[in-house]
Amino acid sequence: PTRFFRISQLQTNELQRLHTLAVYWPYQSRQQGLICSSLQRAVRVNTFESERRYSTVIAQKTPAKKKMAKLTEQERSELLQPLLAAGWSLVDNRDAIYKEYLFRDFNAAFSFMSGVALLAEKLNHHPEWFNVYNKVQVTLSTHDVGGLSAKDIRVAKYMEEQAKRLL
Repeated sequence: PTRFFRISQLQTNELQRLHTLAVYWPYQSRQQGLICSSLQRAVRVNTFESERRYSTVIAQKTPAKKKMAKLTEQERSELLQPLLAAGWSLVDNRDAIYKEYLFRDFNAAFSFMSGVALLAEKLNHHPEWFNVYNKVQVTLSTHDVGGLSAKDIRVAKYMEEQAKRLL
C-alpha cells in the first residue's frame, strides 16, 4: 500500500525499511523527482504536476527480509563441490572462492563482466574482480557475514553459465 508522509515525519529506522522512495520538490509546473529502490541508489525521473506546493514522500514498505548467513558445513560440502569441480578454488586465509577465466578476446571478457554486473546489481552482491585483456580473475565472499553465503554460490553458478556461453 502507498502511504504519503511529510519528510519531517519520517524516522531514520522507517527510511531504512522503505522499498520505493519518491521525493518531489516544488518547481512550478514541472518537477523533478527521485525514485529509489534503496536509499543509496537513485534514478532520476521527471514528473509533471502543476499544483504541488510542498515536499511529499511516497513510499511502500516491504516485509522484513530474511537475514543472510554464512554457509553451514553441510551447505559448504553440498554447494561448493560442483564449483570446485568446475575450476573454482578456496582462497587461503580467507573464507572465499576464486576462479580465473580466459576468454578469446577483450570483447568476450567484457561481455562476461557486463552480464554478471547486471545480476550483481540486482542482488546487491558485487564480486571482487580484476580484468586484463581476455583474463578475468574473480573472488567471491560476503563481507556482511564474514565468509561464503548463498549469494556467492548463486553468483558463481551464474558466472559459470555466462562463461560457457562465451567460451
